[in-house]
Amino acid sequence: MPSESDLTKLHIVFNGQKTPPLKVNQLFDSRRFNRFTAITGEADADFVNRYLSKFIQAEVVLGASPAKHVNSASEVITKVALTDALLAVANKKPAKLFEALSSSNQANVLNGLFKFEYAPAQAIYSRFYLLSNEESGDCRVILGSIDLTAESFAKDRNQYSEVLVFDNDQRLFNNLLDHFKHDIKPVLRPYFSDNLLKAAQQQLDEIKKDQSAEGTSVVILDNDTTDQVAAQDMTDIISHDLQQQIDSAIIPHDTTIAMRNVTTDRSLVKEEIERDTKQHDTIYNLQKLSVSPRAAKPKIKDRQKIYQQVKEALVSGMTPQQRTAEKKYTTFLYDRPMERNLVNNNSGLYVPNDAGTHPIPFGKLATISQIRDSLKSIGDVMQGYQRYVVDYSDNYGKRFYEAIMYSFTAPFLWEIRTKASLNPEDGNDIPNFLILGATAGSGKSTLLRIINQLTWNTDRSLIDFGTIYPTDIAQKKSKTVEAIEHYMKTGSSYPVLLDEIEPYFFQQDQYSRHLVVDTMNELVNNPRAIAPLIGTTNYDSGFTMLRETARRTYYLQIDKVIDEKLKGEANRYIYNVRQTLNNTLFKDFAMRMASLLEDDETPWRSFDPKTGRLDFLAQTRQLFREYYKMAGMEVPEYFADTICDDFKESSRNSWAKLYLTQEDDFKYREGDDSLLFDISKLNPANGFTADSIEKYRNALPIELCVNGINGKRGKFVEIKAKDFFNWIGERNPYAGETPAAPEVSQDRQQPAEKPKKKGFWARLFG
Repeated sequence: MPSESDLTKLHIVFNGQKTPPLKVNQLFDSRRFNRFTAITGEADADFVNRYLSKFIQAEVVLGASPAKHVNSASEVITKVALTDALLAVANKKPAKLFEALSSSNQANVLNGLFKFEYAPAQAIYSRFYLLSNEESGDCRVILGSIDLTAESFAKDRNQYSEVLVFDNDQRLFNNLLDHFKHDIKPVLRPYFSDNLLKAAQQQLDEIKKDQSAEGTSVVILDNDTTDQVAAQDMTDIISHDLQQQIDSAIIPHDTTIAMRNVTTDRSLVKEEIERDTKQHDTIYNLQKLSVSPRAAKPKIKDRQKIYQQVKEALVSGMTPQQRTAEKKYTTFLYDRPMERNLVNNNSGLYVPNDAGTHPIPFGKLATISQIRDSLKSIGDVMQGYQRYVVDYSDNYGKRFYEAIMYSFTAPFLWEIRTKASLNPEDGNDIPNFLILGATAGSGKSTLLRIINQLTWNTDRSLIDFGTIYPTDIAQKKSKTVEAIEHYMKTGSSYPVLLDEIEPYFFQQDQYSRHLVVDTMNELVNNPRAIAPLIGTTNYDSGFTMLRETARRTYYLQIDKVIDEKLKGEANRYIYNVRQTLNNTLFKDFAMRMASLLEDDETPWRSFDPKTGRLDFLAQTRQLFREYYKMAGMEVPEYFADTICDDFKESSRNSWAKLYLTQEDDFKYREGDDSLLFDISKLNPANGFTADSIEKYRNALPIELCVNGINGKRGKFVEIKAKDFFNWIGERNPYAGETPAAPEVSQDRQQPAEKPKKKGFWARLFG
């Protein structure tokens, strides 16, 4: 084995030939070349002073460090380029670099001979160095994984770098120089801003006036000055540089929307950072413990001891309760589109084999007889609801059938989302969450078990929300949501079936927003298989959802109960029906849906003509219609032709009842043609539940409120009178006209913009 000294870590190839290690001043040869253009990741003042000072002209672009996560186009601007630019200025990096330059190089910058630049709205990952001499005609191109720092060339650093040098390759030189001038130069801005250079020049002018400072020409700015420069520069980046690039169409006009929404998934990112920190601490401790603690020449411990320490380290961040909670989710169905091979009857779905040692393909075409039997079993399920549910109607029955069709589609939702979305935000129209808002005694848990049997051939994959963690454990609520997030992100695309979700999950921002909103944002920006969630919650317990949560959730309301007098008979009936259920039809469905996903002609963007809402189950409906046709059966009346919009209907109904029973509390303002309602009256003292204020506030569409979101805030809600009466379907007493039937429209309002905090500069970057 070669020793470390024998290994070539800085690998320099000169015109195709490996060369002995070159000194830095030989590589950046200022005697042979006098002009220097560079796009680099970092540059430190010491390197510039030592190796670039003798160039007549130098132009250095400071690019971006590779992003840790894949980002959407808008995130590259807002979360990489703009964030890095603002942070650099806030931390006074330009001022510090300028001050550390030699006085002659500071003069070169002030005289425009040396330029340092960066791109505040673009991530530049290019790395190349161009050296030239117009008098001799010589040129040099340097490509490689190096920066303008001493560390890039240090022999004792355990890092490998490649450096490719091309001397007098005029075509390559001109190609890169043209690319720099025409493609990169337009997005660049001075790294040393006019504000900084003005402050530096003022100090030099003061030095010239001061005879006691004779011989001094170096600029060293005080903190007050650099504070002022940084504040001005941060303002200029946003108000001038960014705006100029928007006006020039260098970056999209909707960048401002991305800026406004830049914090929408911040809690998710913060948790990832916290997890990453914990993991690093665990690995650091593992390294420390792997070496004898007190020996003068420490040795690595024997294998068995290290193995034991590794095992302990892997579980050190988890309590026994967390390990128990993690094991509650055991159903795995993996979607691998790249492995899909319809010729070989491979749907792209995989399940673990019985021993759990390797994956096997999932999916099998069924016979006509098997399809007929499966449809009859589903029909028997629906017949049970028809028989035993009080005030059942076929329109009500559509909710049960919708839930079944959603569950069949669930493993493929992430693929459908990528095919149906023209713009990233369109992905929210294909929700990863199905919530059954059900009255106690409506059969919601039974429906969840039926879904489990129809898709997985078992009824034991359900998870009880309230028992994920014991009652007495600290921080039970937050840990429960963390566990659910873990279940959804195991890589499986089989839905997490969650029974009896407690109301706080939907009502409190830190839970529903974190899981629903942040997860959907993650799916929209970085499509991948994150298991959908199908859950039940008790509608009777003051159920409500935040608007931004409702926007990303498919909500079906099951608010009719099974007849108490027939409950025993109903239990026996549904028990017998469940003995006939299996997942044969789901296996067939997997093959047919895989075929649709492989067909570029499949129309995924189907919109309901009445509501304008994307019907993400349209292809599922078509497949089920074909099943009925193949089986020679009539499509049942409870078969839904489009998405059910129960949250909006429930919201409308709640406000309609509120108006009819509390009409005197709605005060009309003639000048604005609006209604003022004191929402604080919805309190327990007046017969309402403790959470009624937020329930009604969440249920009121933003578009009905005067001044948008501001009309929903505070003690008094202000509502557009005409639109409100049209919405609830009641006569407008202030217009003397009968309103049209209530319209159902897609609520596409964005989350409210949070007010900016004061003292940002002083608190973060003082």
